[in-house]
Amino acid sequence: MPARATQPSTYPGGRALIEVIGPPDRFSDPVEIALLHQMGGVDKAKHLDPRTPDDPWKSAVFWFQPEAVARAEGRLSFDLDHGVTAHLRPNIPYVMRVRGAGGAVVEERLVWKAIRGKSAPPVWTPPKGPEWPKETDGEAPAGPVEPLEPQEPRTPVVIETGPRPTGSAGTGKAPPWGAIAAGVVLLAALAGGGWFFMQNKESEPAPVAEAAKPALTPALTPTTVEEARKLVQQGTPAGDAYAAGERFRQAKALDGAFLLFRHAAERGSAEAAIALGTMYDPATHSAETSPLPSANPTQAAEWYRRAAEAGNAEAQFRYGRLLMSGQTDNPQGPDAGLAWLRKAADQGHAQAKEALPK
Repeated sequence: MPARATQPSTYPGGRALIEVIGPPDRFSDPVEIALLHQMGGVDKAKHLDPRTPDDPWKSAVFWFQPEAVARAEGRLSFDLDHGVTAHLRPNIPYVMRVRGAGGAVVEERLVWKAIRGKSAPPVWTPPKGPEWPKETDGEAPAGPVEPLEPQEPRTPVVIETGPRPTGSAGTGKAPPWGAIAAGVVLLAALAGGGWFFMQNKESEPAPVAEAAKPALTPALTPTTVEEARKLVQQGTPAGDAYAAGERFRQAKALDGAFLLFRHAAERGSAEAAIALGTMYDPATHSAETSPLPSANPTQAAEWYRRAAEAGNAEAQFRYGRLLMSGQTDNPQGPDAGLAWLRKAADQGHAQAKEALPK
């Protein structure tokens, strides 16, 4: 199952929550990740290096620790801050490598979603520790194997097979065979009584080993249109509705995602407005991304505009690019689009900078 990226309503701009479904103990401690995109082909994969925000994608593998790592039953979660998320683009599939326990590497597919941005330039602060950050050439190396803790030597058990000397001075006298025979009879009687006691005792089930216990599966909220309508009718807050819409979209329940995005966008969510705009935008519209039968650039521009006027750099970029395409009914589209691209570029939006005339 691919990893999931969301931004809860309580998170500040530029911060995202990543969840990886599956047993969390399969990952190393501390958790280490590497992000790469393969848009140019597998042999030309680029890896994210947030230390250099002006040139963040490189050929060398760069491992780093995420923030706020939490291991819950059935999932691993952590945060990515603005220094990382600023370099990720919506609707782009990335590969997220997570260092596995024992040095193996687990790969998860991460389709990035539009999140509430941050106007400040991206600055990444590496975690504390002498071993960080880590950078390697080519594929990720196997992780270090931690040495086992030394154990105290056990006291050896000595089994005596010959006759033991008796007496205080060890004179070698024969043992008292009569006393030994009486002891054997007594032990046999005790063993028989114990057998009788165990036969009459109410049996108890044997404890189940931890490894044999099945993992609890969290209850899944349905992603039906009826459920989406229910959330809208309940007046779900904008942030929660947007998060629910992302969950619906990842489940390919696009009709429900559309309803939730529109509900959240109408209540001021810039992220939902962008997500709704992508469903209308001719540049991103497809049967895999939108429930609408055809693109509508005018509607896409309207939703992008709302988020752009709220100061969202991603929306400014998308709005400007759409206006410059000449597909909207705005007669000043190209000129207005250029102005919006400049606003996005002024906020550090990399794609907007590239789109500006040289």
